[in-house]
Amino acid sequence: MEELNNHQMILLTMFVSFVVSIATGIITVAMLQVAPQTLTQTVSRVVEHTIERVVTGTTTPERSTPGSTITNVTKETVYAKEDDLVIAAVEKNQPRVVQIYGGSIASSTVPLTIGFVVSRDGLIATEPKSLLGEGVAKESYTITIAGKSYGAAPVPGQESGNLPVYFLKIAKLAASDTLDSVTYGRTEDPKLAQTVVVLGGSDGTGVFKTTLSRLRYSKNNSTTTPIQYLVGIETLPRIPEQNAGGLVVNLDGQVVGIVIPDSTDSTKSLIYPISRILEFVGAKNQAKSIVGENSSA
Repeated sequence: MEELNNHQMILLTMFVSFVVSIATGIITVAMLQVAPQTLTQTVSRVVEHTIERVVTGTTTPERSTPGSTITNVTKETVYAKEDDLVIAAVEKNQPRVVQIYGGSIASSTVPLTIGFVVSRDGLIATEPKSLLGEGVAKESYTITIAGKSYGAAPVPGQESGNLPVYFLKIAKLAASDTLDSVTYGRTEDPKLAQTVVVLGGSDGTGVFKTTLSRLRYSKNNSTTTPIQYLVGIETLPRIPEQNAGGLVVNLDGQVVGIVIPDSTDSTKSLIYPISRILEFVGAKNQAKSIVGENSSA
C-alpha cells in the first residue's frame, strides 16, 4: 500500500466501492427472493415512484383526506392600462354631456356652452360665464343630449349669476325619455396627483387628460367656528379655457366636478368640486339621496 501513489489509491478505492456495491446488490436480490410477497411489492412501488419523480421532475403531492378534492389554483394579477381606463371613462360619460344653445339648433350652429346631466329628472349643470353673456339669462334654452333636443329653463333663484355653477331644468320629459345621469362616488375632497379626464372642448366632444395639482380652500367666517371648504382644484397641465362647462371624471368614470373659468387667469380654468355642486342642488341630505340613486348607475 505504501508503494501506491495518489492516482493508484483513488483507483483502488473506486474498485473496492464498486465491488461492495455489486455484493450489496446480489445480497439484496437474494434476500428479496426469500422475503414475503408484501415486502417485495412495497419495495417495488418505492423504486417505481422514485424513478418516476426523477424522470418527470414532479414533487410530492399534498396528502388529501378521504372524500376531499385537491385543486391547484393559479392566481394571476391583471393590471389595467391607464389608456384603457381613460377610454372606458369617456365612453361611459359621453352620453351625459350636453350642448346648450341660446335659441333653436337650426338658427345656431355653435353651442353657447356645454354641461352635463346632474339627475335623471332633467337637471343640467353648466358654467354661467358663457351661458349668461351680458349677465342676463334667457327665458329658455335648447339643449341636446346624445343628439336629441330638449327645451330647458333656468332654475329659479339664480338671478344674480354669482354662483360658479349654473343650473337648467328640462321643461318636459316624455314618459319614454330616460336620461343617463352622471355617477357619483364619494364626495369628500379629491386627492392630489389623481388623474382625471375632462370631457370638454367647445362642443363637448373633446377629451383632455390632466392631474390634480393643488386644492384651493376658502373659509366661511359667518359661523362660530370658521369652516374651511373646497372652492377650486388646479391641474397640471392647466385646463384650457375652451373646456369651460366640461364634465370632469376620474378613471372609475365617477364625476369629480365641472370646469369653470379661473378668476385669477382668464386663459385657464379650474375644476369646481362635485361636493359643492351637490350642496347647491339641495344641501347635504338631498345630495346623499342623489348619490344613493346614482351610485349603481
